[in-house]
Amino acid sequence: MTEETLLAPFDLAVIRTTAQRNDVEEGVLRDALASHQRAMRENPGVEDLVYEWRKQYDDPVLVRTPERFVLALPPTVWEQYGDHLELDSDVFAALTAVHQEQTVRTAAVDFSAIPDGHTALIVARE
Repeated sequence: MTEETLLAPFDLAVIRTTAQRNDVEEGVLRDALASHQRAMRENPGVEDLVYEWRKQYDDPVLVRTPERFVLALPPTVWEQYGDHLELDSDVFAALTAVHQEQTVRTAAVDFSAIPDGHTALIVARE
């Protein structure tokens, strides 16, 4: 799977701006985003992940389109991915910021539906 396919849910401008704001090299952030998307697709797969998260959390799906899911997930989910991908704290912060910013810019999300402490997560559907 190509990086372009893995990064399809994200606008280049969002990635670039977020990298600059977080003092992270754009290429490093792109690699982290691609690795994160790949991990969700491979283990155990997007549809299975969303199913599991629906069982664990109170309706985390904010938006569902043929191309992607936008979910609101607690910090524990994000921390697991950060640990699994062995991301530095600055890269991890930029990764989550890209998901948040992309959600603000493109998804028709009712932000009052996001529980306190949860962060938006965008995952491309397979």
